[in-house]
Amino acid sequence: MTLKLIGDGLRCLKREGIRSFMFKLHVYLNRTNQYDMWMQENEKNLSEVTKLSYNPLISVVVPVYNVQSNMLRECIESVVNQTYSNWELILVDDFSTQPQVRETLKDYENTDRIHVIYRTENGHISKATNTGIEAATGEYIGLMDCDDVLAVNALYEMAKKLNENKEYDFIYSDEDKLSEDGKKRKDPFFKPDWSPDTFMSLMYTCHFSIFRKTLLDELGGLRVGFEGSQDYDLVLRLMEKTDKIGHVAKILYHWRERKESTASSMTAKPYIVESTKKAKEDALERRGLKGHLEWIDEVAQFRVVYEPMDNPKVSIIIPSKDNYDVLKQCFVSMKENTAYENYEIILVDNGSDEENKKLYEELCKEYNARYEYRPMDFNFSAMCNIGAELATGEYFLFLNDDIEIRGSEWLTRLLGQAQVPHTGAVGARLLYPKDNLIQHCGVLNLPIGPGHAFHQIDDSINLYWGRNIVDYNFLVVTGACLMVSKQKYDEIGGFEENLPVAYNDVELCFKLAEKGYFNVIRNDVVMIHHESVSRGYDEQSEEKRARQMREMAKLYEMHPKFKNGYDPCYNPNLVKDRGDFSLDLSKKGNVQEPKLLESPIDVEGLPKVRSAEDYNGILYGIDAINYGDSINIDGWVLEDTENTDVKLLLLGEDNSQYVFETDRYERIDIKYLYPTKRTKKAGISVNMKQSNLVGTYHIYILVGEGIINTIYDIVLR
Repeated sequence: MTLKLIGDGLRCLKREGIRSFMFKLHVYLNRTNQYDMWMQENEKNLSEVTKLSYNPLISVVVPVYNVQSNMLRECIESVVNQTYSNWELILVDDFSTQPQVRETLKDYENTDRIHVIYRTENGHISKATNTGIEAATGEYIGLMDCDDVLAVNALYEMAKKLNENKEYDFIYSDEDKLSEDGKKRKDPFFKPDWSPDTFMSLMYTCHFSIFRKTLLDELGGLRVGFEGSQDYDLVLRLMEKTDKIGHVAKILYHWRERKESTASSMTAKPYIVESTKKAKEDALERRGLKGHLEWIDEVAQFRVVYEPMDNPKVSIIIPSKDNYDVLKQCFVSMKENTAYENYEIILVDNGSDEENKKLYEELCKEYNARYEYRPMDFNFSAMCNIGAELATGEYFLFLNDDIEIRGSEWLTRLLGQAQVPHTGAVGARLLYPKDNLIQHCGVLNLPIGPGHAFHQIDDSINLYWGRNIVDYNFLVVTGACLMVSKQKYDEIGGFEENLPVAYNDVELCFKLAEKGYFNVIRNDVVMIHHESVSRGYDEQSEEKRARQMREMAKLYEMHPKFKNGYDPCYNPNLVKDRGDFSLDLSKKGNVQEPKLLESPIDVEGLPKVRSAEDYNGILYGIDAINYGDSINIDGWVLEDTENTDVKLLLLGEDNSQYVFETDRYERIDIKYLYPTKRTKKAGISVNMKQSNLVGTYHIYILVGEGIINTIYDIVLR
């Protein structure tokens, strides 16, 4: 561990406390080793290519200035060694003062497809890059820095993406960091597909990116005066011209981490802070949006706060029944903490008893709220739709009765975001009342079904590139606090009343996304959600589980595009069965046919064991359940000998049992967690054909003669 890391750790311990420090240390140790494992599994065949029907010329433009010779050579050779052949490299020396730069460039002056340009004055990065763009003859321009490295398949993957859709004007990829000596890769950034509000929060597209040259020419290239944020400013302007933006979810760029580089920290170059601010303020002015910027120290970024225009009315719609004390807390906190004044409250009651009905009537009279009493079976969707029919506002805010308002600007900020033309639903960050744990900061559409991101994780920790700090696009936001314009709500037909209990908010967000709108979490709006902390999926009643499965099936019947976990705001390289944004380490072993056990194993009465509990000397975990052409279950088991036979048993709803062999392999991350245990073969992986398996199956782990009754189910459909 380097002195820098030790210093960072001590500062974290002093500033954030022991809990945050231990979590970050655990994440660092895991991610460092997990990324090595991920690379071993996912980068085996980078040089393999297939014939493409469309092979556009890609011009890679590299501005060069006072760079070490070894770094410059590695940069150039990474282009020369591309598996894609239709490229040219434009090297633009920006009047370097260090003689080794020209000496290195001279070695490439007569190399085929490489063009070296020597500027006669130093113009900084924008002018130097524009010189290269003007000289380029390619249909697309790729930009890279002179000390960074392209993955060998970078240009091929870009061309492959263009073969999927030739209309793309801009394509970006995932990236990681490269140590200064070029020997170590770390800190992968697995990005979402195009997410305009995420982009307003931070320059996430970054490297590696290609641009249609005609569009770059139309935009005038990079703007002088935005040095340090010139690429950010370029894409802010580009997104106003086109929505034909693609994303390659692969690591194609290795960003060298040097002390003076922004790969190390944005504040390594202080002028970047000012140029970023200027780029964002210019974007607001060009787009005719009212707003201001706030500096967020934890992530060294500016938040864009949109300010409401024209003072529209907001209708706050609250479904409730027999929940007076909690509802009163909601009303009181709203009255005390709402600076925006043009709103109305509509309370929809689906059948409270007489005592609570009277209390509700008195409460609504006191707070000038409309009270609508509609006795009926609970149907959240219908109650919201009733409230919308009665509403007179231009914007609807659907709010649970167990929400406690915090911060006077909450409604102002939700409304400002909702007025942005591309915005669909707007959500807030919701915390549990104790322990600062996250209840909601976005919902992921996973292969196992919709699930909350970072559920019950400490909110004081910076979680995966600030996803609980800055504002991010998510495919889904919870209906516990959801704002949408009346126009867009009417356009999609409101809430689906055939989903009375579960997934109605998910379905609403799916419809908005299908219409081309972007749903967003405003992490600067923080509220307390007095929902009972769940005891876990495994402890739900059979009746509730069955209803949940039916409504999930109905959800995906209505929206087949999102079946099997498609989520444009979540990278496919991340874990598929939980919301902590870990790397997907599932292994792709031999695909097994399900084997029906003719003599079932007696599993009746076995206690359920949670992950990492010690059960008869055995520890286990299920890390991922991945759905695709086959089903992959990935996890780990620790037992004394490491030579014990480990299998997985699936128990169906009809009591049928299927057994699968496991592949066993080393898990370095488990070694860090359990240093005194035998971990050489801790990893287990099963890859199975779905065949005729349909329904819910419970997972057991067979360890020799022992049986672990896990807490996990898989749903096959």
